[in-house]
Parts: sequence; structure tokens; C-alpha cells
Amino acid sequence: MPTMPSHALALVLLLLAASKAASQGVCIDPRPSSAAAPAPPTSNTTNSSAFRTNVLTLLNALPQAVAPTGFASLSLGTGRDRAFVRGLCRGDTTPSQCLADMQASVIDLRGRCASNRSAAAYYDKAYITFADTNDTINLYYEKRSLNALYDVLTVSDPESFDRTYNVLMKRLVARAASEGGNTSAMFATGEAVYAPSDPKGTMYGLVQCMRDLSASQCDWCLQSLVPVLPTCCYGYQGGVARNFNCLLRIQIYTFYDLALDAPPPAAPTPGSPDETRRNTRLQHVILAVAISVGTLFVLVVVLACVRRQRKRIKADKEQQDNAGEGLNYISLQVLRVATSNFSINNKLGEGGFGEVFKGEMQDGMKIAVKRLSKDSVQGFGELKNELVLANKLKHKNLVQLLGVCLQEKLLVYEYMPNGSLDTIIFNSEKAHQLDWMKRSMIISGIARGLLYLHQESRLKVIHRDLKPSNVLLDLDMNPKISDFGLSRAFGGDQSMDVTKRAVGTLGYMAPEYAYHGQVSTKSDMYSFGVVVVEIVTGRRNNASLDDDTASRSLLSQVWEAWSAGSMEEVVDPSLGRGYPKNDVLKCVQIGLLCLQEDPSARPAAWEVVLMLDSPSMSMTMRTPTRPAFCFTQPGVSNPTLSYQSSRPRGAITSQQLPTPVSGNDVTISDVEPR
Repeated sequence: MPTMPSHALALVLLLLAASKAASQGVCIDPRPSSAAAPAPPTSNTTNSSAFRTNVLTLLNALPQAVAPTGFASLSLGTGRDRAFVRGLCRGDTTPSQCLADMQASVIDLRGRCASNRSAAAYYDKAYITFADTNDTINLYYEKRSLNALYDVLTVSDPESFDRTYNVLMKRLVARAASEGGNTSAMFATGEAVYAPSDPKGTMYGLVQCMRDLSASQCDWCLQSLVPVLPTCCYGYQGGVARNFNCLLRIQIYTFYDLALDAPPPAAPTPGSPDETRRNTRLQHVILAVAISVGTLFVLVVVLACVRRQRKRIKADKEQQDNAGEGLNYISLQVLRVATSNFSINNKLGEGGFGEVFKGEMQDGMKIAVKRLSKDSVQGFGELKNELVLANKLKHKNLVQLLGVCLQEKLLVYEYMPNGSLDTIIFNSEKAHQLDWMKRSMIISGIARGLLYLHQESRLKVIHRDLKPSNVLLDLDMNPKISDFGLSRAFGGDQSMDVTKRAVGTLGYMAPEYAYHGQVSTKSDMYSFGVVVVEIVTGRRNNASLDDDTASRSLLSQVWEAWSAGSMEEVVDPSLGRGYPKNDVLKCVQIGLLCLQEDPSARPAAWEVVLMLDSPSMSMTMRTPTRPAFCFTQPGVSNPTLSYQSSRPRGAITSQQLPTPVSGNDVTISDVEPR
């Protein structure tokens, strides 16, 4: 029986059982053996409970992170307890199948390799690794995690099989690692015939790399695996070779979707000199005809594309016009009765779009009716956008749309008896209604609402105007995000867009959005960070813009207090001294992380929810740097924007801002096509 190379003897091989397919894993001993390359300097020889806890936490979050794209790389912790976890689904799996495979794999792996600092687990269509370093592209990890399996049956022509295998692997490796190809997938399949007269004379191959590798690293990793099967398993019908960063598989039967295969290159047919000359003349004739036909074909294609684009625009318009389908339509007469004919006594508030009235239906249910003002110049586009999104978004931390009346452009929402968050936290007479437990619950609820908008809903939605006045509170002080008039929905894998002009409220807009119109989920996370600071302090972030006597911005004061480890000077006085100081410091640290100048340094919504829900996370969270829009110069009443841009640095007044913003709590909107 063939044997594995000597360096593989140092591995601890586990035969794991997944729910649908056999799997195998390697728990890597960080101490190098005489046959292995030296261990990386960051690798530790003993495990710790903190490191293991970080690994388990990341494994729990891995399936949801991997499913949308098929790959995710997560990290958690600091110093020697920092853990790095990666998950990869085979390139031919659907998101739903990927999610199921990952969930089953995580359940199985949680009970394995508990005492190891590194591990690699292979399943049928899922692949998981964890380590105490992200520098795993080296001989140490590749050799100590090398693993090969092979079929017990042999082929009829081993030499032809071996030659064809090398040719096929060369082609697949080049495709998977080609910088001119689809390197984001780093996945390739293909087939080749090694025995034409044999019914089983076709081999099928698959190669795949972890997607955090570069093209050259993927090529190096796969090239190191190609010789493994011919060395250990010569003459057998197929097998699998895997290490820490890539894998390959060869079989004489299909095990993937053949539609993924690229057509094999056609072999040239030799001919005589006379045939060559005739073929040359024929090629000239064909070329002349092809140029004429090709020109006509291009014109036809261009006209077809223009026509298709016009149809698509028309279909999109009809889809938006029919966005209210499936809603509860309420007659104008019913709403007039419910609101006492829109009496001023029932008026709850007013914005750029129009007015909001309180009402009560015949069955006793209380409602809030948003009516578009006849004099509004910006509200119709917002109201239409809100109808499109609110009809599709359903979550306990979003205000629920109950119905619509098209006669006067009215939207009917559930009534929030405690009003908006700003009417309580910024009111010294009402602020005592929110003790620290309620404030912590509100912060967590807003984060969960953003998580739904950014990741869990059918659409990826960027709110673009998150602030306390757009957070409503129900009878039990549960928060619900409202007002989707300025929101923007992304489709597919889109994660960022650039708007011609930014819209929103000064004090809550991220610097990259205010200056350059770059809107993304991280723009909402910046706004969330401001809201967290305001909930803790009971003060408006933009209050200093209206107060000429203010010498320091709210963000500056909170940053300095957190850096000093004491929040007593900035915490809302209505909380008294009975609040849990560690919880307050933790929430402020999360808020400051969301206020980082670099969007990539801000945590995503799912990370914030994880940090808020994990009591032990405060010891492993990243340390924030000074937040954006933070100034400490005495006597400055307008902030110096710290975001690096093409404009010179300096104090900028609201009249000098390059985008329309509002210095108070009223949203300024710039209507543009969505």
C-alpha cells in the first residue's frame, strides 16, 4: 500500500463525520519537528481559554458570513489570544447549500482540536481553518497540514492517466490563479480523456484556493499539491490532496456541475502544403466576408441593447409604480375619521415631506399617518422611496407600515406612544425615564435593526439619515428605526456607491459621505456611533455648532474621558451614580470604533451586535483612535474636518460645506433618481 511523505507522519489525523458526507481534519501541533520547517514566531506552544473562546465565537458567526459569497475570513481578540478563522465553500455550491454545509461543519468542528492553536477541517463541500496568525502562506502550515486520500481501484493505463493528469492540472491551476481570469473565485474545473477506448477513460478535475491568497500565492500552493497524488497514489483511479490554503481533486466520474467546465483547447489538425495554401486563400475570403457581416452584426447588437435597456427602464418604472401591491389600502374617509379630519390637536410632528398625525381606528388600534404636504418640493420622491422600501422590510426594530392611501399620498404606520428618542434623551425633565438598562437595550435594538437592513433583509439598505429623531420608542421603550425617505437599496454584491450630492443631517454624516458622496454600510455605522455617544451623554453632537461659547465638541470630550478611563464628567447626569461603569465604557468604546475616520476601521453591524451581546468581548475589542470630526482647540465653534481630501485642511463653516447639510435636527434632502 502507498504511504504518505515522512513529514505527514507528524500530523494528528481525525476521521470526522458530517451530516451528509465524510470529512477529514488536521489539528496542527505548533511545535516543529525535525522534518518540518520552523514554526512561525507568532505561534504559541500552549493554548488558552481566551483563544479557544475567540475561536468558538468566530465559528458561530462563520456560516452567516460565508454563505452570501462562499468565503469569509474573520478575526477576534488581541495579542496571543487573537484568533483567525476562515471558511470556504466549494465553488459550485449555492448560498443556501453553503449555509447548511457550513452550519453542519461548525457543529462538528467545535468539539475537535480543542487544545491546538491551528487546525484545518475538510468536508465534502466546506473547508474551515483556524490559527493564531494570519501568516499561514508558508511551508510550515502547508507541510504539516498536507493530507491525501485516494480510491482503492486502479486504472487500466497508469502512464496515460499520469500524463493526462499533469496536463489537466496545469490548465486548471493556470485558470484558478490567473490574474487575467476570475481570481475572486480562485476555483476551476475541467475534464480530459486519458483512455479513448475505455468507457471510464475520462478524468474530471477540480482545484480551489482560499480567496485571501494572491494569484501568485494560489499558484504556488496548487503547484505544491499537483505532484502529491502521482507520488503517493500512482495508478489509482483518483484522489484528493489538501493543505492549509488550497485543495485539488481528480476522479474518473463526475462530482461537480459540468456546466462549470471551460471547453478544452482544440488540437490542431496537421495537413499537407497544398491544403495549407488552399486553407490560406479560404481564410482570406472568409475574413473579407466576416468583416462585412461582423459590422452589420455589431449594429444589430447595439440596437438590440438599446431596445433592451429601454424595456428595462420601463419595467423598473412600472415596478416602482406598483410598489404598493400587497399592502393594506385604507380609504381617505377612514383616515379622516381616525385623525378627526387631520386635526391640529392630533399632530405629532412635521418634516420636509409634510406632517404626521395620530389617529385611532374603529377597532381601537392607534396609528400614525404621514401626509405629504401639497407645498412640499422634496417630499414626493422621499415618500415614494419610503413606500417601496417599507413594503419589503419587516423587523421588530423597524417601524411597521400598516397601510397606504393613494388618494392623498398617505402612509399609515404603527403608533409609537413614547415618540422619538430625541424628545427624551435631550429633555432634562424626561431623561430620567431612561435608566442605563433601557439605554443599553435601545443601543442594542438600533444595532439589530441596522444588521437587518445591511445584511439580513432581501435588499441591502443604507439608511443614510440615522439619528435620534428617526428612532421611535414603543410602549416598552423598544427602539424602532423609521423614516426611509432618504434610504438607498443596493442590489447583488454592491457594497458602496457614490452620490452626486450627499443628503442628511450635520453631525451624523460620515466624513467620506459628506465630502465625496461615498455611501456604504459603514456610513450608517458612523451615524450609529454618534447616536451611541448621544444616548450615553444625553447631549447633541451638533449642539456646539449652535453654541458660540462651546470650546470642545462632544466627541472630543467623550474621547478624552474614555482615554482617561472615567466617564463621570460626560455621562448624562440623569443617570446618577448607579450605572455600571464597565458597561458604559464598553458602549462608548463601540461608539468610538464606529466613529473612526477610515471606513474600513469601523465595525460592521454584525460585529457590533456580537460585541454588545458578549460580556467578555470588552477585553478583546480593538482600541479606537481619535474619531473623525473631533476637535479640541479652545474657542473653535465650527469643527475642523479631519477627513483627508483634496481640499486644504481648515475650519469650515456650514456655508462652506460642499454638500447640502442641516445644522439642526431637520433633514435636508436633495432629490435624485434612485
